[in-house]
Amino acid sequence: MPIIRLGVLSFAFNLTAALSEPIADKKIVSVLEQMGGTFKVLLGMLCTVSVMLIIGLTLVIKITNSGMMYR
Repeated sequence: MPIIRLGVLSFAFNLTAALSEPIADKKIVSVLEQMGGTFKVLLGMLCTVSVMLIIGLTLVIKITNSGMMYR
């Protein structure tokens, strides 16, 4: 859920910046674009940490051979 939420927020801020560009001040549009970029960075960090967690858990299960206990 957090990955989907960050993706939606990033898209929403970029869309808002694009729609408000003709009518708003450049500074406001710049702030909205920067916030969208920040959410993209957070999304990348969250995905990276999620993949590292899955790899770490897989290694721990493989090393301890705890999969054999369930058979």
